[in-house]
Amino acid sequence: MAESFARRLRAETERWVRDGLVSAPQAEAILARYRETSLPWFGRPIAIFSLLGGALLVAAVSLVVAHNWHEIPRWAKLGGVVALMLAAHGGGLVLRARGYGRAGEGLFVLGGGLLLVGIALIGQLYNLAGRQSDALLIWSVLLLPAGYALPSLSLNVLAWVAAAAWYAALAFDRTSWLGRDIALNGVLGAVAFAIAGLVAWALGVIHGDGECRRVRQFLEQLGLLALLSALLPLGFVGHQEWGATVAVARWPVAVLELLAVATVAIGVASFRLPADRPIVRVGPAAAMLLLIVYLLVFVYAMTAHVPAGTLRVLAWANWALLFGVALALILYGARWDRASWINWGVVWVGVNAVARYLELFGTMLQTSALFLATGLFVLALGWVLEWLRRRVTAQAAVPRRSA
Repeated sequence: MAESFARRLRAETERWVRDGLVSAPQAEAILARYRETSLPWFGRPIAIFSLLGGALLVAAVSLVVAHNWHEIPRWAKLGGVVALMLAAHGGGLVLRARGYGRAGEGLFVLGGGLLLVGIALIGQLYNLAGRQSDALLIWSVLLLPAGYALPSLSLNVLAWVAAAAWYAALAFDRTSWLGRDIALNGVLGAVAFAIAGLVAWALGVIHGDGECRRVRQFLEQLGLLALLSALLPLGFVGHQEWGATVAVARWPVAVLELLAVATVAIGVASFRLPADRPIVRVGPAAAMLLLIVYLLVFVYAMTAHVPAGTLRVLAWANWALLFGVALALILYGARWDRASWINWGVVWVGVNAVARYLELFGTMLQTSALFLATGLFVLALGWVLEWLRRRVTAQAAVPRRSA
């Protein structure tokens, strides 16, 4: 039993005794049953020597292969990578079946990484032409079925990270269907990544609360992080009239198509939200659809050469939407016991408040006074938001009494 679990169980049993759920002797009996009786794996000398020995063996084999790379036949190179990949996945299955879940997940990730090595090796051996994003796309497409079939949380995370890397490579490649639109105006890059955040959040919700619950949590948090990172800079558009000088010359068709995809994804996700009254369930999807409408209006503003005053109104709308969606995340996270929504809602409120504070007072105070006041503000805001987060999370964790 992991030591962290033992510490967490001790803290939980103290709450149970305080709330009257169990008696003090019962709590001691529970702790005695799950008391840590063995050293962690890294506290055993055999584990340390095994890691060091294995690393040296891998380094030795790698040096031999690198020194004789050009003399090794193609079939041997490909066969070696395939054999290592199969061995990693097979070893992961064996270890997981014997109760070593974490070690098995590690081998799954190793096998997934070797798949990318194999794709790159095939491209090198046969001089295949293409973008780097193509290799990332093939990697993610091949990893996703394996992650769900095994099933493996680590492999699923690696596959979705590969898909995110593919999307980022497309955005930064000016010759791609998405990069050509973003090259017209760098601000559209923030719009593209906000769309990716919406799609990731929707995909997370679609996974539901069953066997893929942890994948849902990962995708939801990845989407909310991307949304915050992309929407926050859009709140400064129109500041000092910089936005009026970067309008694009034509409609960014790829960005508009992605907005349509995000709309469909959120519509499907609305049917996978926790069971509740229909008027309540529509709330999170409506909040995300408002963000899509804002992004669509923003793209129009960049295309139609609107004046700086209109861009300033869009910046104010950005601040209001960030606060409103954050409030919805906190309320629905507390109602449906989704702590990650509460945490990210609090982060959204805090980051948005700090950004608006800096923008408002940045030109009104001297530098030293600005940093002093900002530091005090951030400390106070952090304490208040953490107190609110803990209170809402604790209330959400309390089981509801049946009427």
